[in-house]
Amino acid sequence: TDGTVEALKNYDNVTVLRTELPYKNPKGGLGGTETLFKQYLIGRFGKKDRWCLYADIDELFDYPYSDVVGLDSFLGYLTKKSYTAVAAQMLDMFPEEPLSGREGNLEDEPLKELHRFYDISNINRTSVKELHHLHNRNNTLESDEIEIFRDGIHNTIFGSRLYLTKHPLMFTDGRTKPSDRSSHWVDNAKIADITCVLFHYKFLDGYFQKRTVQAVQEENHYKNSRGAKTHLEVLDRNPTLQVKRESARELKGVNDLVENGFLVVSEEYMMMVYEEEERKSAGGHTPLRGERGGPKDEAALYRVRAQAKAQSLRAQRLKRHLKE
Repeated sequence: TDGTVEALKNYDNVTVLRTELPYKNPKGGLGGTETLFKQYLIGRFGKKDRWCLYADIDELFDYPYSDVVGLDSFLGYLTKKSYTAVAAQMLDMFPEEPLSGREGNLEDEPLKELHRFYDISNINRTSVKELHHLHNRNNTLESDEIEIFRDGIHNTIFGSRLYLTKHPLMFTDGRTKPSDRSSHWVDNAKIADITCVLFHYKFLDGYFQKRTVQAVQEENHYKNSRGAKTHLEVLDRNPTLQVKRESARELKGVNDLVENGFLVVSEEYMMMVYEEEERKSAGGHTPLRGERGGPKDEAALYRVRAQAKAQSLRAQRLKRHLKE
């Protein structure tokens, strides 16, 4: 009803699928129409042996060292390691100024520039292996360091207990099941040894309150929009809500999230990053075997650097766990 379908018709090479079924699960659980829709989309358009990314309209996907590693190299790494799914952590982005309640022109908003702050001070972390029996029944877990995230800034402001971990990137090998029970989980997958990020742009001025009111009126989300009702109560008490707190940080780039422990990278992934860096600095030239600085020497150097980086990041995570 908001003009989305009509707007999409103006673009070439776009397929619009539409349903009038209710969004929520009629049985009151997780998933529902959204999960069925995503499964259908991948089943219809996700050709076999291809990588498929599904993201909501308010999410932007990124991966560690994307400034160095091109998309082809990134997917090539995952394919070479026989991974079939990648975990991504949702990160709410918000502006420096308080919400005003006024709805602006979203098309003209420089989204990344205005919404450049985030807050990871209130994230509840659980090892993915501890929740294996609940959410990864038939998955192979390659890394012990990947964690399931909950809470975050939504919990700080609204008291919401939300899962922040999703598996939006998967390989359509015929075995892996996308959106298993909800859009957060997969089944029958080999989970990669790194995590990626879904930048989440929920706190758009005016729009956030408008969507919250609509969700409350329709009672069309999980448990009759219980979360939206809580949001609206907070917004009614404080219409100029200040999302940015003292614990907020300004995002300079996706690699900040590796350094502060929000994202995880493996030693093998770091080796690939250093190889890509060297290849680009050499103008794409790869030394011949036998040359000084040839493949054997360079591989050994990359391995040492990757081990040092991985150990440094592991030490920072351990320090954070001890502090918590």
